[in-house]
Amino acid sequence: MSEAAGSKEMTTDTLPAFSRILLVTDFSPWSEAAVPCAKLLAESYRASITIAHVILRDIDFGPNEAVIGTQEEIAELAETLMRRFLAKNSLSESDFVITSGPFGDAIAAAIEQKAIDLVVAGTHGRSGVGKLLLGSIAQRIFNAAPCPVLTVSPRARRSGGVEGKRKILYAPRLSDASLKALPYALSLAKTMDAELLLVHVLESSELIAQQGRINEDLSEMLPPEARGWCRSNNLVLTGDPASEIVRVAAEYGVDFIVIGAERVPGGPLDRINVPLTTAYQIVAHADCPVLRVRN
Repeated sequence: MSEAAGSKEMTTDTLPAFSRILLVTDFSPWSEAAVPCAKLLAESYRASITIAHVILRDIDFGPNEAVIGTQEEIAELAETLMRRFLAKNSLSESDFVITSGPFGDAIAAAIEQKAIDLVVAGTHGRSGVGKLLLGSIAQRIFNAAPCPVLTVSPRARRSGGVEGKRKILYAPRLSDASLKALPYALSLAKTMDAELLLVHVLESSELIAQQGRINEDLSEMLPPEARGWCRSNNLVLTGDPASEIVRVAAEYGVDFIVIGAERVPGGPLDRINVPLTTAYQIVAHADCPVLRVRN
């Protein structure tokens, strides 16, 4: 099915919505950077927020790190830090989960148990009882989650410009998952009354002759019904896809980037950075939150 054909089957009533958000934290300042974004989405979608912390095992840490203390002491410390985190961020009424075990399994279990449809996490951080590292644990969150994952960099600008002036950047054809990401981009644009930027990057200037056709294809991606309410702008560029998307997001003051991304295979790659992927480069360098939707 082509992207244009698939878009014609979407309507406002069938766009995805978020009703249960899982905010993953290690209690560090880096993970706190994701709180305002989780709150904004919860308010926009009238969703609930569950806070999750995974007590990591020795194997989840680097070779020179270890979990210090008994299991009971670590669990008690984690609960104390959780309650402080909730109070500090005005989340005292939110549900929370403290769990342990293999990280990916623990996150997947929490998502299933709470029927989560969006995970929000900081891109990196360190603390005495855990860590979220871009390319390591943050990547494992994405690999484990069957739902979309929103990653928030500590340097991310706070979303929330003048009402009606927000911008969502959707980058089609970065991967086979692009089509699946489109409904989420439209949902954010609809819910937040935002302009939708559809950005396609050609990797070679020799392909510039295709610009007109690609621009038409981008316009046809929007469902007919959405064209009545969705303010959109198409950009066809040349260059490195990740660099151009990051640049455009900064230049236009984009609030959210929405991309399709592939799951990184398990094993050694599950624990290390994956700097060669376009999705990784966007998450690593964007100055706004990035919503990744798995194929």
